[in-house]
Amino acid sequence: MGAAAQAQELEVMHWLTSGGESASLAVVRQAYQDQGGRWRDAPVPGGSSARAAAVNRILGGNPPPVFLFSVGTQLTELSAHGLVMPVPGAGPEWDRVLPPLLARSAKYQGHYMGAPLNIHGENWMFYNAALLQQASLAVPRTWAEFLDAAARLKAMGKIPIALGGQPWQERLLFNAVVLGVGGRDFYRQVYEQLDPAALASPTMLEAFRVFASLRPFVDEGSPGRRWNQATAMLMRGDAGFQFMGDWAKGDIRAAGLEPGVEIGCALAPARDQAYIMVVDAFAFTPPRDAATAAAQQHFVTVMMDRDVQAGLNQAKGSIPVRTDVPEDGFDACAKQAMALIRDPATNLASTGMGLPGGVAGALDDAISHFWNDPRLSPEEGQELLRKSLLAFR
Repeated sequence: MGAAAQAQELEVMHWLTSGGESASLAVVRQAYQDQGGRWRDAPVPGGSSARAAAVNRILGGNPPPVFLFSVGTQLTELSAHGLVMPVPGAGPEWDRVLPPLLARSAKYQGHYMGAPLNIHGENWMFYNAALLQQASLAVPRTWAEFLDAAARLKAMGKIPIALGGQPWQERLLFNAVVLGVGGRDFYRQVYEQLDPAALASPTMLEAFRVFASLRPFVDEGSPGRRWNQATAMLMRGDAGFQFMGDWAKGDIRAAGLEPGVEIGCALAPARDQAYIMVVDAFAFTPPRDAATAAAQQHFVTVMMDRDVQAGLNQAKGSIPVRTDVPEDGFDACAKQAMALIRDPATNLASTGMGLPGGVAGALDDAISHFWNDPRLSPEEGQELLRKSLLAFR
């Protein structure tokens, strides 16, 4: 083997082990190897487990040179403690081609602390197109229309909402309602500013009223259900709608269905269009030698290539981090998202991306508590959320 290829050997730690995830990483790996690199795979199934394993290796003195993480406060904390280094090869071009919110979120003290891999959107409403047609239903554009549609589906003996009963899934649904009822500026007031006035406002109370009104349209089997099991309900025609991130498209494709066709996609009903973003990114630890440093920089160059970005995101169901990637080859849902995020006003951070870990955990706990206790009134739910979040101010 040539010296150049040997010099490019690189251990890459990640959690991309499912079908669509593995296919997306394979695009990066193949391009890296085609350009003379040697890739040493270090998979750890599960995002939480993989993040914990990376941190443990760093603290234990055996840091992975490249590891997958999520853009957000936990990565910022690693940067603040000097445990990761600025992304090698990140330059002014990134500021031009990345959505502004992503560019800001991926930086610490003016330097990129992670090389973003993809952009996922959390506020999608997937639906069984044949079932809606059978019920003579149009795709709901408001929450009032959605409640009418849900009532009709329930009368037909169908489950209106396929929901996995886990706190993070309940929070996705709640945040879609918050955006839908209050709009983009209100969402930012709540989750970027933790604004006490917004948390105590009539708008937030209305969000809780709408959220509570969705409870009767979820089946009794929801508690503990995984998201992919809920997606299967949608694909079988047992349920009409699922509110889920665009990673659901991987399972939809694997079942031989086309996102945007048999399983339709629309952004959850909202006053104004917005995309609640969650971003995976690779982070880098200081290299042990010049060969590792060269390999790290080569990895970044390959991953940020426009063709590689197109291929990996088509495989994963996400959209490219670069706004200059052509839409050719993407499904209808992705094309809608790619067009939307080019307007910075539409870019919103997921709570996992924008809130410190303790605050995000308190949010999930409060929402799950309210959702799973029908005795709680919307007023009580609002007060529970207000107290939970303001405890961290």
